[in-house]
Amino acid sequence: MRRIMFGATLLMTISTSMADELTQGQQAISGTDRQGQTSQQRVESLDERSQQLLAEYRQIQAETEQLALYNRQMETIVASQQEELLSLARQITEIERTEQGVLPLMSRMVDSLEQFTALDTPFLPEERSTRIAMLRDMLTRADVTTSEKFRRVLEAYQVEVDYGRNIEAYRARSADVSYDFLRIGRVALYRLSNDGSQAWVWHPGQNDWLALDGGYLRDLNKALKVAQQTAAPEMLMLPLPTPSSLKQGGQS
Repeated sequence: MRRIMFGATLLMTISTSMADELTQGQQAISGTDRQGQTSQQRVESLDERSQQLLAEYRQIQAETEQLALYNRQMETIVASQQEELLSLARQITEIERTEQGVLPLMSRMVDSLEQFTALDTPFLPEERSTRIAMLRDMLTRADVTTSEKFRRVLEAYQVEVDYGRNIEAYRARSADVSYDFLRIGRVALYRLSNDGSQAWVWHPGQNDWLALDGGYLRDLNKALKVAQQTAAPEMLMLPLPTPSSLKQGGQS
């Protein structure tokens, strides 16, 4: 009986011991599983972080390449701008040299225009002298560009050229007396009294007004109306300032 109880007690002791060992083993396995899960989570976390770092690296690399391309483009643009600045500097220097030559040239052109006007047939004396005075004043102004000055001088020359291509009638005073003037290009300049009863022609050789014969008055008055655009053009016989065709009645 004692042996049976002892055996049973021993068997219970062994079972308890095995149970404890089994529990410990299970706990060890559970601990290992938890460690494995923890390690797996760490691995997954590290892998995710690695993927993030890789993505950031690739983005930074792309931005770096793009920045390098932008820098190369900017270097090209800066180099082009520097060339343009050098070209502008050369152009400014050339313009300054050109202005240094053009300004005296324009001054000489105005001088020549004034001399020509003084020697020309004396029509529109006030208008032409005023134009020359305005040109001289303009040449000294800093607020007018050189190109505009040159344009105005050429324009004045063109006006003088046009005088030789057209006819004109106007009223002006000469020696404090009012007259009607008729200009036929630069071929002839006539002066008529306001009532049309007297006429003169400018004689450049004598630098004087010569009285015309009364037989020319009818055609001269018609020509005056044609120039004033109050009569239709027609064929007219007008005297030219030559000694053989004029009655030299002297200045009036």
